[in-house]
Amino acid sequence: MKNKAFIGVQALLLCAPIALFAYFYSQQELSSQTHQARVTLLFEAKSIDAKLDAAVLQMLSAQLNQYDELAQLAHAIDALNTPQRDALFAEATPDIRQQFDAYRQLLSNKVLQVESIKTAAANIKNSLLYLPELLIELEQSEPELATHANRMLANLMLGQLYEFVAEPLMTINSESSLEQLIYQHFNVALANSAELKKAKQRFLSLPSDQAFSALYAAYSQHHSETIEKTKHQSELLLLLTIVLFLLLIVFANRLYVAKNKILSTSQTLSDAVARLTEGFALFSRSGNLLLCNSAWRNHFAIADSEKMPRKLEEWQQQFGEIFNSDANLHQTESGAWLQVKQTNTHNNGQVFVSVNVSLFKQAEEELRKWGHAIEQSPSSIVITDPRARIEYVNPKFEQVTGYSLEDVKGQTPKVLGSKQGFTDYKALWQTIKQGKVWRGEFYNRRKSGDYYWEYASISPIKNQQGEIINFIAIKEDITAQKSASAQLKTAAAVFNATQEGIMTTNAKLEITAVNPAFTKITGYEEHEVLGQRPNILSSGKHDKHFYEQMWSTLNSHGQWASEIWNKRKDGTLYPEWLAISVVHDDKGLVQQYVAILSDMTERKAQEEQIEYQAYYDVLTGLPNRTLLLERIEQDIKRMSRTHHQSAVLFIDLDRFKRVNDTMGHEAGDALLISVAKRLNGLLRKSDTLSRFGGDEFVLLLSQIAHPDHAAQVADKIVKALSEPFVINGFEVFTGASIGIAILPSDAKDQKELLRLADLAMYKAKEAGRNQYHFFAQEMQQQVNRRVELEQLLRAALEHQRLTVHYQPIVDTVSGKLYGVEALMRWPTDFGQYISPAEFIPVAEESGLIAPLGEWLLAKACNDIRRLNKALGMNCYLTVNVSSQQYRLGFNATIIKQIMQQSGFLPENLTLEITESILLEDDKAVTAWLQSLRATGVNLAIDDFGTGYSSLSYLKRFPINILKIDRGFIQDIDQNQDAAVLVNAILSMAESLSLKVIAEGVEQQGQLDCLKGLGCQYVQGYFYAKPMAIEGLIDWVEQFAIASERASPKLWLD
Repeated sequence: MKNKAFIGVQALLLCAPIALFAYFYSQQELSSQTHQARVTLLFEAKSIDAKLDAAVLQMLSAQLNQYDELAQLAHAIDALNTPQRDALFAEATPDIRQQFDAYRQLLSNKVLQVESIKTAAANIKNSLLYLPELLIELEQSEPELATHANRMLANLMLGQLYEFVAEPLMTINSESSLEQLIYQHFNVALANSAELKKAKQRFLSLPSDQAFSALYAAYSQHHSETIEKTKHQSELLLLLTIVLFLLLIVFANRLYVAKNKILSTSQTLSDAVARLTEGFALFSRSGNLLLCNSAWRNHFAIADSEKMPRKLEEWQQQFGEIFNSDANLHQTESGAWLQVKQTNTHNNGQVFVSVNVSLFKQAEEELRKWGHAIEQSPSSIVITDPRARIEYVNPKFEQVTGYSLEDVKGQTPKVLGSKQGFTDYKALWQTIKQGKVWRGEFYNRRKSGDYYWEYASISPIKNQQGEIINFIAIKEDITAQKSASAQLKTAAAVFNATQEGIMTTNAKLEITAVNPAFTKITGYEEHEVLGQRPNILSSGKHDKHFYEQMWSTLNSHGQWASEIWNKRKDGTLYPEWLAISVVHDDKGLVQQYVAILSDMTERKAQEEQIEYQAYYDVLTGLPNRTLLLERIEQDIKRMSRTHHQSAVLFIDLDRFKRVNDTMGHEAGDALLISVAKRLNGLLRKSDTLSRFGGDEFVLLLSQIAHPDHAAQVADKIVKALSEPFVINGFEVFTGASIGIAILPSDAKDQKELLRLADLAMYKAKEAGRNQYHFFAQEMQQQVNRRVELEQLLRAALEHQRLTVHYQPIVDTVSGKLYGVEALMRWPTDFGQYISPAEFIPVAEESGLIAPLGEWLLAKACNDIRRLNKALGMNCYLTVNVSSQQYRLGFNATIIKQIMQQSGFLPENLTLEITESILLEDDKAVTAWLQSLRATGVNLAIDDFGTGYSSLSYLKRFPINILKIDRGFIQDIDQNQDAAVLVNAILSMAESLSLKVIAEGVEQQGQLDCLKGLGCQYVQGYFYAKPMAIEGLIDWVEQFAIASERASPKLWLD
């Protein structure tokens, strides 16, 4: 096969130069023919161009009588544009193709100009043929005119020949047809003569000669470059041919050397095969025996080589089992074991190799016996090389460690992550390297990560020379034994240290052991109870049936546990949790009983305490909310049978927070305890008084005959709580607002009943506190209205449906506008307004007051800044700040942002604070107010005098303006007490350098009285109602005019 390939390569190398020569010659021949055709075409085109130029010159000099030659030349130029002519330059460079196309286009253009010349020349020639005869006829009638015409004819003929421009004809006015005809011929001749001149110029301006020269030069250069390139290709081809011939010589030489080498190798192979201890036989593709050695013949007991089979078929027939079986190990008739392997040669021959493995077979049998013993060993077995690299592990090792042989082969036993120390390993190696056996324990790690204990015996394996060739380790997993030992130790420790008492008995119920905790719980020492029966602890509180149930459970389930009463050594009874387990022996017979007992005395007390805390208030000892709800639920269930009524009184202490804040939480707790005691004294045993949370109490009046009974109790509570309480040596006054709901007329479930009573309680607070109110359906309607208002208010804020109105504040001294108060207004779709008294509380309860307040402040600042700019004035602005805004985070940062965005001056802004804010924690409120003042704004107390006004507020808080409530102003001109109070406020404000603004001025008498008391700033309907910003601007302009006339009535309209 290799010889064929070699010969093929030689033939290829021989044919390659011949093929290259043939290809190059054909290409050269083709290139030469193409060049010859291109040159012929170019010179043919040049020849046609030259002939065309000559013919045109003859025509212009009137030497060309007929134009057939011109037609032939035009046809020849058209023939230059055939596809065959195009193909000659198709493979030329793009530049040459472009120049060739341009040259042919120039020739085509010259043909077009020749047509123009022919037409003009023909017209001139026609006129010159007729004019002589016409002029002869003219001489007879007009000699003078004929003389001039002859001169013109001569000039025309000279101009035709020598390009001389003839003078124009004189104008002919005669009506003679002859003269008219002569005149027309002269004009035609002159016109065509001019056209002929232009066509000649166009013809001569076409640069066909230059185009040809450039084309021919470019093509000549291209041809020269092609010839040079061909020359280089020829040289390269010659070099390639030489290389191919050299390769041919090299291959021929290698073929000769290979042949000799094959002969030598064949002889060497024959010698090597003869010396092989293994049997060897080589059969050809056809099955003929080519070669075999003596070992082959000996393996098959063939003494005479002449009688040896020569065909593979004969060998298969004679030794069929060996040659026809897929197995490669066979036993001959003599008992010898042969291993025969067959391999195909590259030419489909067959090679057989036989080896006598009888000794190996015997050793294998011995190893198999030992292998079975190792494989089936209940102990882990590891075999390593002298460097401790693992060579073998048995299945038990894989089962114990989780590692397969593939995982650990080639690694040391350290792969098991033993926690053995360096010193232990050093001692181990010293022992086994001395040829001794090492025994000890390992704490190893399985593949899963779990640790286990094993006991190992490691022995060296030596060869015949006494050298250590392997180590074998036999290991036992002792984790269970270790665990059992540890458990025994732990059990002993637990038995002695546990807080639960432990007692064991034998099957006869004789006590065999007790632990120290047993002694601690029962008072019996161990020696006092050993051999006794457990009934020495019997309390006598459990009957016979109890113990029968206990033994029944023990016998059927093997264990029993329950709470039980037992008796200590001193005779006291105590509760304990007793758990008894039955221990059986291997035969299933009862071996012993184990009892674990826990003293539940303290736990019982804790459970009682927990249960009490779960249902009773820690502070007052009253039932808590959970117990109250359960008793209401009991009343509901009882009501379905008895048809009685029950009442829930929701009691909220008035002014409790003030006590807490002023006297401290301990005083508040003492007050709650006193209230609980006082209320308990008013109730029946069937009633339930509960502390609901904080300062709220709920009273359940069970089974009342009529709601009037609830009213009577509520009245007693109001009166009782109106009496003073003595707390820490001080009299403390409080009160109660009570809401009453009746079961089942108002509600039929506990939560709804409490909710309605809560609603009624809030109604009592709104009505003035220290009173009671029954729930009415109108209250629910009010709640629904508040929910509806909250939703509408959110939408109004989102869609900007709110607006701001402004009420003027007038300086009574100067008679000018001092400032305005910004008031939020909520218009409806029907042109009406929702009262602030209705929607402001809803905004405060829902938290909407925060965004509403910020929006109002920003809107008012922008409006008043615009008013000041438009009217050139300095109008002050006051804006209300709710106590809820304070709780929701209204602060100085928000003020600064609004001032910065609106451009409004902070010193022109006053924030009106309600007195309720001042009742909050002093430090927090003071810090908040001081931060507001730090921004530059003014602070005013709104409705001063209506709440818990205190001079200490004015001293502690940074207030600089007071606003007197309208309640003091309404009858100030008629009520001397009101005037005295207002005067006192003005005097106090003056001494503290505070400004005062009086609200609610509606009449002239009120204004005069305030002026008389020295109140400088007033606000009210007397001057104007609150109005939108546009109305305010108009009002300010009118007020300015009215104030100049000193007639305030002008602004009342």
